[in-house]
Amino acid sequence: MGKDGKETPFCQSNKCSCVVFLLIVGGVAAVVCVTLLVKDLRSIYDHDGGGESEAPWWKKTIIYQIYPRSFQDSDGDGVGDLQGIISRLWYFNYLNVGAIWLSPFFTSPMKDFGYDVSNYTEVDPLFGDMDDFDNLIKEAKSKGIKVIIDFVPNHTSNESSWFDLSRHAADESDPYWNFYIWNEGTTNPDGSRSPPDNWKSVFEGSAWEWDDVRKAYYYHAFLSSQPDLNYRNEHVLEKIDEVIRFWMDKGVDGLRIDAIPHLFEIANQSIDEPAGASNGFDENLHKYIKNQPEIFKVVKRWRAILDTYEAADGTSRFLLAETVGIPHEARMNYYKAGSVPFFFNLIPAKEKCGATATCFLEIIRDGMNLTEGQWPNFVIGNHDNKRIADRMGDVNVDAMNMMLLTLPGTPTTYYGEELGMRGGDYTGMTPKDPYAITSNNAENSRDSERNPMQWNDTLNAGFSNSTTGTWLPIQPNTDYMHINVEVERNLDNSSLNLYRKLAELRQKEAFQNANIEFPESVSDVLVYVRGVEGDRYAVALNFGEAKHGIDITKLGYTKGTLVLSTKSEKDKTIDLSNIQLDKGEGFIVHLDE
Repeated sequence: MGKDGKETPFCQSNKCSCVVFLLIVGGVAAVVCVTLLVKDLRSIYDHDGGGESEAPWWKKTIIYQIYPRSFQDSDGDGVGDLQGIISRLWYFNYLNVGAIWLSPFFTSPMKDFGYDVSNYTEVDPLFGDMDDFDNLIKEAKSKGIKVIIDFVPNHTSNESSWFDLSRHAADESDPYWNFYIWNEGTTNPDGSRSPPDNWKSVFEGSAWEWDDVRKAYYYHAFLSSQPDLNYRNEHVLEKIDEVIRFWMDKGVDGLRIDAIPHLFEIANQSIDEPAGASNGFDENLHKYIKNQPEIFKVVKRWRAILDTYEAADGTSRFLLAETVGIPHEARMNYYKAGSVPFFFNLIPAKEKCGATATCFLEIIRDGMNLTEGQWPNFVIGNHDNKRIADRMGDVNVDAMNMMLLTLPGTPTTYYGEELGMRGGDYTGMTPKDPYAITSNNAENSRDSERNPMQWNDTLNAGFSNSTTGTWLPIQPNTDYMHINVEVERNLDNSSLNLYRKLAELRQKEAFQNANIEFPESVSDVLVYVRGVEGDRYAVALNFGEAKHGIDITKLGYTKGTLVLSTKSEKDKTIDLSNIQLDKGEGFIVHLDE
């Protein structure tokens, strides 16, 4: 998500202070410390809910993403399911995680593993049935766990009854005539037909597919089996409203909107994309098929539906938007429409800017470039990107999780990252991911990061008791014999138990607001301060290639108590003038003021 070249100031009230001071340390260049404060105030975007405490639940919790087919198999078919998730709800209480997000479990041909929905209000038999979902909601609530589900509004499966009705619609009098985006294309001199423009699919190739029944092309931003719905059609809006109300009535606490930047395309379908446009996410190359202004009116409409449920029971409903490849202005508009857009820029840090401390500092500043009432959200992994251990190396996993859980806002963790799980090495195997298949490029496969959860060192890492294999096999490179829940629960200094302690720490008031202080420039160590007056914590993370010494006194503090470290014992009073951090080491110190 790119910048617009402008910095929106955080300090917009007399509650926010900017402190600039200059110290010369051993002849090293000056370090300027800037305090960035985002006020945690109620506003039209907070949706607090009258029955809750001052801050809504989604400001106080960690969101844990579950990829259902890979989390826990309960029936031995090698694929995870809803009953499997129910059996593992205890785990989130252990982790101190208060909300889970479920990737799609709706009825689907599974050509895109559930993101090709054929019926929005049914559970696919692969995952169970509606009784299982109802039981999941009941059991989760009994354990104080909120449930967020994936909401896939941009497209359906071409096996949906809606699509069948649309392709057989006789004329415009039929409400399904323009339910999808149809175009007859152009007639060539030889009488053949061609798409109306050069628009490309995210999964490569033309975004238009000829339908022999309708005798026209339909538009698909993703797979040809995923036709896009036409949101300029009121009938579509009404049907999707019904879907939202269905799941709200089921007791769902929030929605994660999938692929929302693709919801609209320009109305004039004869205009070609700029030269150089491809399947990439660069908003400048896809100005006609992404990030259209009509999106935000629809998001407001959905927010209004959720608000009716909030008004009824006083409990907030969270609306989270998947916003890959959006400009800064669009990011602000998602907030204004009543949703929280994912901020993904920490994920590609390695390839974009080397994942150095300076790199992370710039990204965090960008993620905090918000205005009053807007709440930050940071993400370091998901089902579309290589696992942290594979991107950043095993040595940096704990530091990355420490960063995620101590930054302001609502963090999102992808299943298994709390263990330091590696992605499966499926080199040489036929990819299952449709992107790799349609592009004929195994490098595009996302199978690795979707590998089964590692619970113990038994058959299939405890994910399934299947003796005929799992949908993705457990691979030796993952070292599942040692990197699993059971082993790590019994190791005090494991990645899992560090994560658990971090999750407990961030429940303190010092981490529940959006205050952050950090230096303008750093070398290999990223340092920032969280907290409120009288209760501040310094976080230091060494992302360099070697051991590095730091002097935290330049931030105005001389000593403190070590609270958590990726390597050292806690509750140790330390001098902040010369702290040595190993490669990949991170620590949190409670500062003496």
